[in-house]
Amino acid sequence: MEASALAAMVVAIITATATEAAGAVGQGAGNALAEALRARLAATERGRTALDTLDRAPDDLAAVASARSAIQEEIEADPELSHQLHVRLTAPSTQTTGSLMISGSRVSRSSIALGPLTVNNTRAGRAVIALLAALLVAVVALAVYGGVELLVPDDSPGSSGSGDHNAVRALNADEVRRVVPDLASMPGDWKRDGSVSSGRNKSVSCSWAEGSFVSAYGRDSSGTLVRSMFRVWSCSSAAASAKAFEESRAALTAGADELPLAEVGDQRAATTTHDAAMDETTARATIRVGTVLIELRYGPALSTDEEWTAEFEQLATVTADRAQRAQNA
Repeated sequence: MEASALAAMVVAIITATATEAAGAVGQGAGNALAEALRARLAATERGRTALDTLDRAPDDLAAVASARSAIQEEIEADPELSHQLHVRLTAPSTQTTGSLMISGSRVSRSSIALGPLTVNNTRAGRAVIALLAALLVAVVALAVYGGVELLVPDDSPGSSGSGDHNAVRALNADEVRRVVPDLASMPGDWKRDGSVSSGRNKSVSCSWAEGSFVSAYGRDSSGTLVRSMFRVWSCSSAAASAKAFEESRAALTAGADELPLAEVGDQRAATTTHDAAMDETTARATIRVGTVLIELRYGPALSTDEEWTAEFEQLATVTADRAQRAQNA
């Protein structure tokens, strides 16, 4: 099942269990699934925004379509989530005597089962079914009859985002270069350590850029200079970048110590490693923002500098913000 169809089913279940008509919804697997879906979506900023939209205006088709688009992006970015939803939402119900099977759903005298969602077969329950049917039809109609801009961000090079919506689109080589921080956006005193390089890896359909900075002055009594290196990738889709993130995180965390990092981007991980021979600690982070993957290296992290973790986090936040603005443009 396509991510768009899964997203529509997720929205239908959450909407049904959130509205006043939810009194007609059985207290079975449907409610449990709705709570599980809410917990999963609440783990990311994009997911929380979608939930807030549904909670504020569950009857507003435009708001529902916006939430569905955000949920679809979550599904496309997380193959495991897509698999779990496919298994749970498309599994046929167990047939019982005196029931009528309709495309994996079951209708009996007392209840109507739509996959994991059980609705009491009452006037209110039938109203819920009508609501869900109208919602799904409206979503399809919007997509077919010109509602694409409402459901999915315009990814054309000349398009621009509006409001607080975070767009998700692949960046070209020039746009990727602009994600790498410039001197004006670097917190504190830094200077460039060489020029920004860029290119494209055709085998994985990803554009990349890399830039380095060095502290403008020594950070300790020995005059130690600190360096920060940024490598930015943008792949053809959020799903491709999510896969690259998992690979980057696996390499990052191997034999390293976890470093807490503020909730920036869609996915993030940070670690420190200590070189005993050099007596130096290096901090690294990998962050995914839509189609953009950011790899940050910072070091040496000086034990005498109590502010280095805050500076490291600032560098991560600045780059993640630039990645989102680039996709919104």
